[in-house]
Amino acid sequence: MRRPRVLFCGLEFEDGYAHTRAYVDDNDLDVDVARCAREDVAREISRCDVAVPLMTKLDAELLKIGAAGALTHVLQFGVGLEGVDIECATALGVTVARIPSEKTGNATSTAELAVYLVLAALRRHDAMSASVRSRKLGAPTGNALSECEVMILGWGAIGVKIAARLRGFECALTAARKSKWAEDESDRCGIPLRAVCGTSDRDGLRALLRAADVVCVACTQDPSNAGMIDDEFLAAMKPGAALVNIARGGLFDRDAVLKSLKSGHLGYLASDVAWSEPVDPEDPIVRHEHTYFTPHIAGVTHSSYRMMGEIVATSASRLVEFRKLTDIQVVN
Repeated sequence: MRRPRVLFCGLEFEDGYAHTRAYVDDNDLDVDVARCAREDVAREISRCDVAVPLMTKLDAELLKIGAAGALTHVLQFGVGLEGVDIECATALGVTVARIPSEKTGNATSTAELAVYLVLAALRRHDAMSASVRSRKLGAPTGNALSECEVMILGWGAIGVKIAARLRGFECALTAARKSKWAEDESDRCGIPLRAVCGTSDRDGLRALLRAADVVCVACTQDPSNAGMIDDEFLAAMKPGAALVNIARGGLFDRDAVLKSLKSGHLGYLASDVAWSEPVDPEDPIVRHEHTYFTPHIAGVTHSSYRMMGEIVATSASRLVEFRKLTDIQVVN
């Protein structure tokens, strides 16, 4: 019987591949683990049973090439499936799945980086670096998180963990999510929130945006919210407020963000993701004095990658019972 083959579609996030290979080798699993550059996926995808997309868009063309060969499963190394044509995969009989962040420590790692970016925004990270380079003491003057209100957009595992960590800073917290909130507050996970709303409640959402000193985006991306950080969203924010994005770059309307930064309405942008990745370091937004970017590393810690590597490896070794596995979430 042929060994199942896992293909990491891209050379980014290299430790994900390394941890998966290590788990296969250490546990003598009968699985092949390979990787290729994004531009070579079309050539390699038909030879794999499981494709791990990473940042590669698995569109209808690539999926059809894969399904004409050995491809039967797509398993993301994390949660983001916005680049996978799930409808096409379903029609081709290809099973698509993600690894929920609460299963791996990914949610914890991402929440930690979110707090880091909130602090970077409030204390103006790049301006601090500039002061060190110019030997300037006592500048910039930042804002105390304890005196701020932070709005968390998205109340899944990551949003909840962000709120739990921010509580220690004694800041006020609000939250918005797509689904309806429970009247008995049972879904607030014991975290005191000054106010909540659904994202479909336009007046409620505008009120929370207008009150927040920091807006922290932690929601998933799907076709309904792509480009949601647009002119209307940014105009609703408090003048001078900071925006933190540890979710997905596709939530940005890039031109709207640049315009808001140039006008000064958006006070600071700290983001782990971008509209195009890897982001161009010469992009005017990246070069703006009131921005700070990290290279999509919110969930990139050895603890979370070891666990996700184990899940990818064991899932590939158990393809017959793939849909029954409890460490992954099948979406089609």
